[in-house]
Amino acid sequence: MNWEAVAAIGEIVGAGAVLGTLYYLAAQIRTQNQQLEKSNDHARAQTSVHINDQALSVFDALMRDKDFVRIYYKGINNQPLDELEAIQFSSFITRFFGLCESNVTASKAQLNFEGDYEVEFLYGNPYLHQLINTKEGSRWFEEDAPAIFSKEFLDNVSRFRPDR
Repeated sequence: MNWEAVAAIGEIVGAGAVLGTLYYLAAQIRTQNQQLEKSNDHARAQTSVHINDQALSVFDALMRDKDFVRIYYKGINNQPLDELEAIQFSSFITRFFGLCESNVTASKAQLNFEGDYEVEFLYGNPYLHQLINTKEGSRWFEEDAPAIFSKEFLDNVSRFRPDR
């Protein structure tokens, strides 16, 4: 056997080894991508469950506390609130805004499932605007909200805010 034949056989074996390695790496990448997609689905599900829990907790007071329902009714209908009632109503608004901001953050990070909330809907959420278009809600939005929420979030909410 001459050296040229040995070299040719070596090149063929080397090419086979390269192809085998590429096939193995492709299979590993495919497996890793599948695991990553499962992990992403899990993160989306966890985010969805967390946001749903947060939404339920926001409205829990309305379901369980008749005294707060009276305060809420007065606040939403622009009836006079005493100092403590104003604090409770404002706290409810803060919690709802927190829920909306969590949804915006999750949407921007693409942690929501496709077809969940669009960011524009969250900024223009009719219920959110119903709350801040009340007398107490408007005061809260102008005075308290800037100390709690990001300027970007509040500016976007303002952009979608219907005329008062």
